[in-house]
Parts: sequence; structure tokens; C-alpha cells
Amino acid sequence: MRIRLLLYTGYAIFIFALTCIIVIPTLILLGQSKSWHYTALILHTYWAKIFFKIALKVEVIGKEKLAPGQQYIFCVNHFSYLDIAAFYLLYPSKFIGKSSLTKIPLFGYFFKKIHIPVNRSSARSRAESLQKTKMALDEGFNVTFFPEGGIVVKEENLPYMTPFKDGAFRISAEKGIPIVPVTMPYNFVILPDKSPLRFHYHKCSVIVHDPIFPKSQDDKEANRMKNEAFRTIQAELLRHHPDKVRAVN
Repeated sequence: MRIRLLLYTGYAIFIFALTCIIVIPTLILLGQSKSWHYTALILHTYWAKIFFKIALKVEVIGKEKLAPGQQYIFCVNHFSYLDIAAFYLLYPSKFIGKSSLTKIPLFGYFFKKIHIPVNRSSARSRAESLQKTKMALDEGFNVTFFPEGGIVVKEENLPYMTPFKDGAFRISAEKGIPIVPVTMPYNFVILPDKSPLRFHYHKCSVIVHDPIFPKSQDDKEANRMKNEAFRTIQAELLRHHPDKVRAVN
């Protein structure tokens, strides 16, 4: 079993690296101008479909809930470094991601140019990322965020999420753009957030829930949407991992 795990890990890493080597130079080029960013995001989706088709079994559920031409803010649970790649099986979107990603050679360059880095320990960086998010939405892009603020859940507590941050929900209420909860129930099984890195063969699921439309622009409405998104994603996670459900005293 251990040999099979090591062989599959090597295979998945090889396919990931090979497809990135082909795609990243083009993404770096497309990152030079905002007018090319949407093309870059479309390329993200083609890359994801190729990588996952070769490396993993995939299912995308509920995409029909997304109306053509409607702008969205996607809210996704985040337990694995596989999550960004897996999301692109679904939709072209700019990501709000941690600023440390910009330090990765080549990848970091186009991430900084195309997406929205944030240092969550810096109030100034958080404020700047909110402004960049609003600007991206004003320019017509969809935006995706991890509402827990990164991979913060300890392995023993999976798949229970931590409380969501407020920022993107406030932007949703302010701009009248619906939040779409998205659940990825198995990525932490496929690629756990621990060392050494290991890929486990398992179906990758991306599950789209009904959009949550803001009814007003105030903080109370943002809080309502945040709570609804949390309940929706958490219930879906536990539906896929019934053995993890905790008894209520």
C-alpha cells in the first residue's frame, strides 16, 4: 500500500509539473495587461480540466444553478492546497489568496499580477485586498475567496470549519452581487495539509449550492449571508463524512 501511495504521488506531481510547465509561461504573458486577465482565467480552467482528467476522477455538481451572464462571489471551504486548482473545474474567477503564494517561483509572479494576494496578519494588506476585490468586481470579474482565511483547521477537527470572516460578505451586500457557496468535500483526503506531501487517489467533487442573493446593503444582511453560507457548506461536508459527525450533548 505504501509503495502504491508513493507511486501515485510521484505520478500526480509529474502530471501537475508537466502541465504547469506548458501553461505558466502563457499565464505570465497574459498577466502583463488587465485586458488579457479574463483569457488567463479561461486558461486556468482548461489547465485544471486537463490535469484532473489525467490524474483524478472528477465530478462537478450543480453548475446548472449558475445563470449565464450573472456575476458571482464564490465562497469555498479550504482544507487543502488542491482547492484553488479544483475550483477551476467550475468557473473562471479571480482568487483572494494568501500573499505567501507570490513567493513561489513563476507561479507567484502571475498570481500577483492576475489574482488578489492578501497578508491576513496586516490590517493594511487586508484593506488593500478589499479595495482590489471591489475593483475586480467593478471590472466585471467573478471573485472567489476562502472565508476561513486560509487553511486553519487542524487535521483532527476535519471536516469542521472555523468561523467565517466578514469581508467578502460585506462586499456582496454592498454591491448586490450574490454569494455562491461551494463545497469541496474530499480534497483534504486527496492531498492532506501535512508533510511529507502525499496524493491519495479519490474522487474529487466540486458541489455548487444555490446562490444567496443580498436583500439589502447593511452589515446585518452580510451577517445573514455569512451564516447561511456557513450552514450550507458545513452540512454538505458532514453529509459526505457522516462518520465525523459529533454527538450533540
